[in-house]
Amino acid sequence: MTEDTTAVAIHGFPAGGVRGPVESVDPYSQALEAYGGDPVAYARHHREAVLEEPVVLSVRNLTKSFKGLKAVDAVSFDLHQGEVISIIGPNGSGKSTTINLISGFLNPDSGLIDVRDQSIAGLSASDVAERGVARTFQNGRVFGSLTVDENIALGYHGKLVEQRPFKQLQRYPLLRWVNLLSESALALVHGPKTRRERESVADRVTIEVDRFKERLGTRRNDFTYTLSYANRRRTEIARAHISEPLLLLLDEPTAGMNQSETAEVLEQLQYLKAQGHTILLVEHKIELVTALSDRVIAMDGGHIIAQGDPDDVRRAPQVVEAYLGKRRELHVTRTRGQADVLTKQNAIEREDGAAQAAPALASEQLARESLLRLDRVNVHYGQVHALQDVSLDVPQGAIVSLLGGNASGKSTTMKTILGLTRTTSGVIDYDGRDITAEPTRERVIGGIAAVPEARRVFPQMTVQENLLSGAYTRHDRAAVEQDLERMYARFPRLAERRGQQAGTMSGGEQQMLAFARALMSRPKLICMDEPTMGLSPRLVEDVLGQIAALRDELGISVLMVEQQAELALSIADYGYVLQNGRIRLHGPASELLHNPQVQEAYLGGAH
Repeated sequence: MTEDTTAVAIHGFPAGGVRGPVESVDPYSQALEAYGGDPVAYARHHREAVLEEPVVLSVRNLTKSFKGLKAVDAVSFDLHQGEVISIIGPNGSGKSTTINLISGFLNPDSGLIDVRDQSIAGLSASDVAERGVARTFQNGRVFGSLTVDENIALGYHGKLVEQRPFKQLQRYPLLRWVNLLSESALALVHGPKTRRERESVADRVTIEVDRFKERLGTRRNDFTYTLSYANRRRTEIARAHISEPLLLLLDEPTAGMNQSETAEVLEQLQYLKAQGHTILLVEHKIELVTALSDRVIAMDGGHIIAQGDPDDVRRAPQVVEAYLGKRRELHVTRTRGQADVLTKQNAIEREDGAAQAAPALASEQLARESLLRLDRVNVHYGQVHALQDVSLDVPQGAIVSLLGGNASGKSTTMKTILGLTRTTSGVIDYDGRDITAEPTRERVIGGIAAVPEARRVFPQMTVQENLLSGAYTRHDRAAVEQDLERMYARFPRLAERRGQQAGTMSGGEQQMLAFARALMSRPKLICMDEPTMGLSPRLVEDVLGQIAALRDELGISVLMVEQQAELALSIADYGYVLQNGRIRLHGPASELLHNPQVQEAYLGGAH
């Protein structure tokens, strides 16, 4: 290893970024070799060594609210030079908001953000980038009409000197045109210094492409809109890294990638880690997080709930609870004799306080009484294979829970059932007919209703206007009026507020309204997306009771997408667990409730 290829090694691993050609020998492999090929020993040493290095990023009491909701609440941590920290947590926990605050895409309400002891809190994204912070984005952002090389070269634009002689004027609106004119002139007429700088940038682009040589090496002059999703993400990582940042922020860099693609990106990130790069990572794939990270920060509700060694954090009870939910013993009174057609009773207290479950429904009976069936359904978003051969059944008069971690394909499955997302292949059978090609309106008329994530009531409309919007496909006015009164009888709180604007009601009241609005279409099946999100524990109990009542009193089938597994399984009859767009596990809810493989699907590594 020579001085012009990497910085001098400290504590047994190289520090700093690449300053010359990429090494012919992988520094990660070299580091492993020093520890007898044992990745655990290397990771332990690296974790201890980086804590002796200077702090690159210091965050103190960082807070951000959106319309009164605290998305990030008093978050504090330090990131040392050469350290890799990952932030994990369920949907809405504040992970991406934290990244956006650090990178200048959002301004904090309060708190400190220092990079190398210089405050960057409240600075614009461009000013933060000038101070050595580079990032990628959650949904992947490349310029489709530019080539791979041109996209990567843009990452170095802020560090150009000869081609941007008046770049310091860029921050002054009245003088910005001077810099723009000078850049345009030098792009047309190249002086000797400009040519040398352009050649230097081209060399740097080559270094970045070589990191993904097998994937991008032959695509350098292709427009990025022609690339696969995974290759666009690789291009974005290369663009962020070309400026040799002090701090690299990666927001879900492997989102939408399959297992082999994820493994390849992990290898590249381990390469950067072995070179001493400082990385803050937001990622949902826990196995990648564990393999790469020195430390892990777990967030929920805007707070840090655990931090430390990756294995310790993912096994921490509060982290498992954040992902799976807290087990609850619900007491829901049944009004229909359904014990023979349900896969599980709600938890019943025995004298000794333990929960007792009813026998599971036989799989043959489950299939015979199916109301909705998906058979080997595939869905693509461009190049992303979002659902892969997904098959599931929702029986008549049963609650089926669709479980899985972030970005597992749950919401895509629901959108596909509702006709909002089209299938690439496969069949959707509902009530004995093929509805794969039917538009959403026809599915609603046929008896499929939805309670969307975050309730999605019409805030400027009254409660009654919201309820009537749920019956927009119906023409039987007298029956609609009767159903309206039934909704007020079922949800007395809505009757009290029938003239109130929906946006002024509490979260629990809005959830009641969303339920009642769905019932106004007289559905046979209701698809619910995260019905307990953002509700207090007491309201969660009320909402779960209402969902059980839809099945027990009205005989309505429910497909419930829920991130908190134990909450969903506490009232469900059957469950499916999605991971990376595939059904990984399914069975009676009473069995899944105690199955450690459910935790593994969320957090990995369960024993």
